[in-house]
Amino acid sequence: MFRLFRTTLKIVLMLVVHQNCVAQTQGINLSFNNADVASVISSVARATNKSILVDPKVRGKISLSSSQSLTPEQAIESLATALRMNGFALVDTADGYRVVTAADAKLQSSQTYTASTGLTGDQIITRVFQLNFASAPNVVTLIKPLVSPNNTINALPGNNSILVTDYASNIDRIEKIIQSVDSSASSKVEMIQLKNAQANKVASLINRAFQTSGAQGNDPMSNPTVLADPATNSLVIRGGNAERIKQIRVLVAKLDSSKNVGNIYVVPLKNAEAAKLAITLRAVVAADNSSADTGNTNINALLPNQGGENSTNTGGLNSDNALGGAPSASATSALTSSSAPSTGGKIQADPNTNSLIITATEPVYKDLLKVIQQLDRRRAQVYIESMIVELTDANAAELGVQWQALNSSNTAFAGTNFNGPASSGNTNIIGASAAINAALNTASVVPTLGLGLNIGTITNFGSNLAFSTLLRAVSTISGANVLSTPNLMTLDNEEARIIVGQNIPIVTGSYAQTGSSSTVTPFQTFTRQDVGLTLRVRPQVSENGTVKLQIFQEVSSIQAVTSATGIILNKRNVESNVIVEDGQIIVLGGLIGDEYSDGSEKIPFLGDLPLIGGLFRYDNKSRKRTNLMVFIRPSVLRSNEANNIVSNRELNDMEEKRKNFVQVPLLLKKENLNATTLIDIRDIMHNIAP
Repeated sequence: MFRLFRTTLKIVLMLVVHQNCVAQTQGINLSFNNADVASVISSVARATNKSILVDPKVRGKISLSSSQSLTPEQAIESLATALRMNGFALVDTADGYRVVTAADAKLQSSQTYTASTGLTGDQIITRVFQLNFASAPNVVTLIKPLVSPNNTINALPGNNSILVTDYASNIDRIEKIIQSVDSSASSKVEMIQLKNAQANKVASLINRAFQTSGAQGNDPMSNPTVLADPATNSLVIRGGNAERIKQIRVLVAKLDSSKNVGNIYVVPLKNAEAAKLAITLRAVVAADNSSADTGNTNINALLPNQGGENSTNTGGLNSDNALGGAPSASATSALTSSSAPSTGGKIQADPNTNSLIITATEPVYKDLLKVIQQLDRRRAQVYIESMIVELTDANAAELGVQWQALNSSNTAFAGTNFNGPASSGNTNIIGASAAINAALNTASVVPTLGLGLNIGTITNFGSNLAFSTLLRAVSTISGANVLSTPNLMTLDNEEARIIVGQNIPIVTGSYAQTGSSSTVTPFQTFTRQDVGLTLRVRPQVSENGTVKLQIFQEVSSIQAVTSATGIILNKRNVESNVIVEDGQIIVLGGLIGDEYSDGSEKIPFLGDLPLIGGLFRYDNKSRKRTNLMVFIRPSVLRSNEANNIVSNRELNDMEEKRKNFVQVPLLLKKENLNATTLIDIRDIMHNIAP
């Protein structure tokens, strides 16, 4: 019975559809009133010859009618509209259409477009909008209320795009809104030239005045950005709001309307030294006749060193104004005030913050600011490698025969008696005889004879023993090879010095005080003197790469033999000004000395006899050669990378030397030399480097 009823119902529906949806050449007529949704969809599918799948969740009744004949496409659009009004959605798929609930439509849509589609119906599609100027998160915030409740819109900040899944007609409306919002006006850049006000101050004031809160205020694409260009004293404005830019222009015009006379400006410096730069700027202002104060007659007295760092030093390296001299105290002092207004202004330096304080009119300040920008540049550094080589070779030889004779009756005496060089010790035969006699008679006495070979015979002269003959021969050879490689780094046009040695006291005066006792209490005054290696250099780098070097180099030592008046200092120094190319080795100076001396003590006539004359003669000779050379090589380091290369090279060299160091074999435990290695220093340098 139930099967018969269902078959009859299908036949009736088919007759109704056949009567209401007649596919003629004129079109399709729709007329459904509160009909089952599945049956309506099935009828439209057959009438339009389209494949339409229905989700099992789609249930209920709908009404669909048309007042005139429709094309198959129009029939599909009418069906999609009716479904949308009843909480369903028509989704376009690759094989046809699919009817699902509105909540599942965003998950079932398979049609994704990246360009304009021209679709205006009620079917669900997905569209990707690529933004060129506006910010995707801001546009999503604006459009999200316009999206259907069950559909989605998301922003992709990575590529500044928007993903929307919604009805085709709604997406068409969203597309028009996005096109109007995403315009090139948001990236427009304008420049405003200021005549009186300072660009950096006006930019800071405007940014604070127009600063807003929230996401939109932090968005650089929508919030106007104002930057200052000190070189041209201009404002650079970037923003997409024409009204906001107009407000900024009005505010800038008001701020730039009047001149500020006698303003005080603080200019922080990045690289230059404020105390020295202040001297240079004062000299510039004083030399400008158009801005100089004619009533200030003492301005030159306040500028003792108008040349700044490059002033010529006529006092030499050893004068008060030599290398390393302190900067003039006037670098931080103000110009002498005057009752009349000073159009040239005043320039002071604040060493604590390394800033310049300028009191001047606006035109003078702008001119000085241009000069400051040119001078406040990072100066190059100069790495100076020097090598001091000193070779000394000394040879000496002595040969002599001395003899003493006394007859048996002690009535006749004859002999030779010669003295060698003082450095040879006790060379006289009489002194040697006294030393031998004392040593033979007293066991605790050690005889002191001359250096070298001493051969002789000892004879009893009465009750004393003494040399009767003494042959002495000695040859001395000495040499020294001193190699010093002092290296240092300094800024361009700044002195650097290195001292390796000792600071010794030298007596400069004394007097004695005698009290009630017989003891004399001496009172002495001392001065201290550096002895060793001293190197002082002031480099000056030119734009073409050459380096001018002002050099003072000294090697001093204490002479082993002292005089009666005090110690003797040996000094060898070089003081020079040279120009050398970057990285080139140059020899500063040298000393090549060859000293030769000989002497002979002899008996007249007998000492000149051939062969046997040597028995009546004492000969000595010496020769000393000295070679001293000084080499230097400057390397200009203009970047931090160059500094790191030099530092790493020196660290590697020192580490190799440390590895080659061999400890002396001792019974004690060897030290761990790796406890404080240069690798730790390298790690610290890498952490500090930017």
